[in-house]
Amino acid sequence: MARKVFGNSLKNAMGEATPSEENLDTSRTSPTVARAQASILEEDKHATRLIDPNAIQMSAVMDRVDPSDGLDDLVSSIREHGQKVPVLVRRTSNGSLEIVYGRRRLLACRELGQKVRATVMEMTDEEALIAQGVENNARQDPSFIERALFVAGIIRELGKTDEARKNAQTVAYRALQIDESLVSRMNRIATGIPTELIQAIGPAHGVGRRVWEKLFRLCEKDGAKARQIAAEIPRNLPGPNRLEAAIALLTATKPAPEVNPNERVKVGRRGNRITIDADADLAPRVEEAVRKLIMELLDRGQDGPE
Repeated sequence: MARKVFGNSLKNAMGEATPSEENLDTSRTSPTVARAQASILEEDKHATRLIDPNAIQMSAVMDRVDPSDGLDDLVSSIREHGQKVPVLVRRTSNGSLEIVYGRRRLLACRELGQKVRATVMEMTDEEALIAQGVENNARQDPSFIERALFVAGIIRELGKTDEARKNAQTVAYRALQIDESLVSRMNRIATGIPTELIQAIGPAHGVGRRVWEKLFRLCEKDGAKARQIAAEIPRNLPGPNRLEAAIALLTATKPAPEVNPNERVKVGRRGNRITIDADADLAPRVEEAVRKLIMELLDRGQDGPE
């Protein structure tokens, strides 16, 4: 929906209502006026406007583990200097507004209680996701797991059937400009690690695919334990260290139960019968010690006084 950039001033100057993009009739105007009208409409597609941030909904596919992480600095910057870069918003099929990129700027404006400067464009689901991915790459700061989660989100939202899944994978590698085989691998990693564990670790900037893949394989072996250790990750550590802690917790073996030495060899007596129960690994040495002790006792009996 194009905004009327000049409002009634354009309508009065031209003596007619501002034409819409759909019903622009150049045959009834001079070429000069037609070009001017077309130029205004094309410019309006990219014009920014101030919108209530609460009127803009988040998209289903997120590109950050926690969009609010470190938001305080951005809030302070916008409070002091204003919002310099507009967000991109699209109008969905049901008429609502949805963020394409600029989530943190949107959240900062919500925090400040001020309108957000936004560009509104008509975009399909695929176009919006590709634009989101391209903008993420330009940011230079999304981590591997955030990119993997973005890939998984695209496939989840667009690939609900086998046929649609192929198209979703195409959208994913076009959005992130990566190899198609890597798309499948990233999707497996992002969906194979429990969400609560990823959130506990955070984006872990600087950590590449191999380490996350190692964690993924550990989660494959014991998904229940992977979900359980999420609560044990120290939150005061940097992201990469939290990832290492998760791997350490999943690879740690249970310590052997402490055994009382007195319980490894048990001696019992019933009348003249003496029984000895020993651990299997101790049995040969216990037998040897008992035989030696018996021989010593017999020797003492022979050498003693009659």
